[in-house]
Amino acid sequence: MMGKPQALEPKLFYSQVNLSDRVPPEYPLRRIKQMVDFGFVRKEVSDLYGYNGNESLDPAVVLQLQFLLFYENVRSERELMKILPLRLDWLWFCDLDLDADIPDHSVLSKARRRWGIETFEKLFAHVLRTCVEAGLVDASTEHVDSTLLKANASVDSRIPRKLWEQLEQAQRQEDADEQCPQPDDCDPGPPAQQASPLPSVRAVPPEQDTQASQLPPPPQGPFNTRTVSRTDPDSATMKRRGRGTILGYLDHSLIDDKHGVIVSTVATPADYDDGALLPVLLDKQQQYLRQSPDRVVGDSAYGTEANRRLFKERGIQAYLRKRPGRRKSEGDWTDLLPDDCDPRRARRLMKRRNTVAEGRFATAHVRHGHRQCRWRRRWRVQIQCYLVAMVQNIGKLIRYAGGLRPACASAAHPANAGPLAASFSLLFHRPNCQTAMIPLKHPTGCSC
Repeated sequence: MMGKPQALEPKLFYSQVNLSDRVPPEYPLRRIKQMVDFGFVRKEVSDLYGYNGNESLDPAVVLQLQFLLFYENVRSERELMKILPLRLDWLWFCDLDLDADIPDHSVLSKARRRWGIETFEKLFAHVLRTCVEAGLVDASTEHVDSTLLKANASVDSRIPRKLWEQLEQAQRQEDADEQCPQPDDCDPGPPAQQASPLPSVRAVPPEQDTQASQLPPPPQGPFNTRTVSRTDPDSATMKRRGRGTILGYLDHSLIDDKHGVIVSTVATPADYDDGALLPVLLDKQQQYLRQSPDRVVGDSAYGTEANRRLFKERGIQAYLRKRPGRRKSEGDWTDLLPDDCDPRRARRLMKRRNTVAEGRFATAHVRHGHRQCRWRRRWRVQIQCYLVAMVQNIGKLIRYAGGLRPACASAAHPANAGPLAASFSLLFHRPNCQTAMIPLKHPTGCSC
């Protein structure tokens, strides 16, 4: 007997609707919510809010929305707020109900400016400590690598740096005139200090970039000292073979060998030397984990003499390819390793680096939109690096500590998998929110 046509008549009240019942037990967002307590952000940002005025959105909800922005690879914050009322799983994950007011997209940008870069570093360190407590970090062998992020600005936006300095000087003078409209009542100060121009080397970092002093000095090459982007002055240009001139940043990361957990990440303009950032990454790991690695694996970009001397002082084995000089060295690259490094282990670790380090950036590019910068200025790009690293570390947490291996194994053998495990496999391996129900084809079964 054929069924009757369905006539949808909206009800006035839905008394038996529970969002929690609509989310399956093995759903990834439910796993994440069970293993990660996003409420810890309230303690970190409690001193940044006052006691009077309008009540802000819950900081935990703000952090959950920014997590979804990169976890689901949504193009923008406006798009996130448009899709949010259409996704029951997102509403449940953010502790919102069907009739709850959807926050404005500007809430996220205001929270980033209010919280600052230091708060997001604490959030990243909190997730990292959770991975350490779960036994996912060995901290004995670390892989170092970097990736290029295309800036949210055009290469054609570059102007001469001298013209930029004049514009900045004029803007400073205009701001000073607005603060002191009557020159007779203001102290002009010393003449030399009043007419002092901006430094002619690189753009002055904004006051929100509290970590700029931790970076090494910027390169003094003529490529970026002559021009500057007027839309993103912190970015830098570099030339890539086959891609031409690119305006962007570099994401330097230190990845643990055991499960690929990211232990430190630093964002710099694109013209920075990779080898100069290795000591900064090691200091960050020491700050987070209170432990230094036994060995570090990297390509020839990190094999400088300064890094080798630093590793010898700290007692770290340097499995680094030697940076080529003017004369090409003859023989195998393992012959140039220090005496305390095993050549067979060096070849094995260098092959392992292709999976751990380069695979981490490939996943970040494809699944989390980390191929280009979403925002401008270095401190915002650093926040993006922290958020993407948090998303990837949480993914490692639910995969290895949350018991997801059986589900992945069943995905490789559909005959032995139940409908719930099969649906979970399709949901977990998705490129973005627009293609959430389209399965990805894996030639070897599971991509875990």
